[in-house]
Amino acid sequence: MNTPPLSNIIRNDIDMFWSNRLGLIRSAADVRSFVCEYLPLLGIDYDTSISKTILQIRCIDIAEAQPLVSEITALVKLVCNECTMSARLKLWQRLAKTVGYEKEINKIDINLTSRSNIIKYIKVLLSDSCMNMWPAHDIAYKIVNLMAHYDITEDDRPLYEIWDLATEIEAMNLAEIKKSGKLDEMIGLSKELD
Repeated sequence: MNTPPLSNIIRNDIDMFWSNRLGLIRSAADVRSFVCEYLPLLGIDYDTSISKTILQIRCIDIAEAQPLVSEITALVKLVCNECTMSARLKLWQRLAKTVGYEKEINKIDINLTSRSNIIKYIKVLLSDSCMNMWPAHDIAYKIVNLMAHYDITEDDRPLYEIWDLATEIEAMNLAEIKKSGKLDEMIGLSKELD
């Protein structure tokens, strides 16, 4: 039996996550709810990551929801193509209004250059709600990517251990992640961060 390359297995795990997640959407109201789940993360997570996630709704094939899906998709594509933060912020505000999100969106830029902001970010990513919003691989990738903004040193435990576990999880398929217990270990360590 030929086992597909690891990257194909991981890709299938990610595709299955989104298939299951989008399978819960059965109406225009569900589309609005899906988008509204991600909007509170603006200013906490990269708006490009949130844009990419919201664009998953393009896969939805529900006739009633198509006009809304088209409108949301068009706005998110504008966000992706816009370079200035102030213009992107206005587009996010417009999107929020389109889906009936009632909280004010006044910030989309994030700062991951201080230890305290890194800790807040990790705690959000590894919270129960976020763990249901993205595949484990995406969350691991986001944590690994922190090194591009902040130098996590080996003597900064458990922050370094979380980053190290994320680098391992990023290359594992879902079955390996579950078997290894590394994701649970990473979540446990995040609760010790201060």
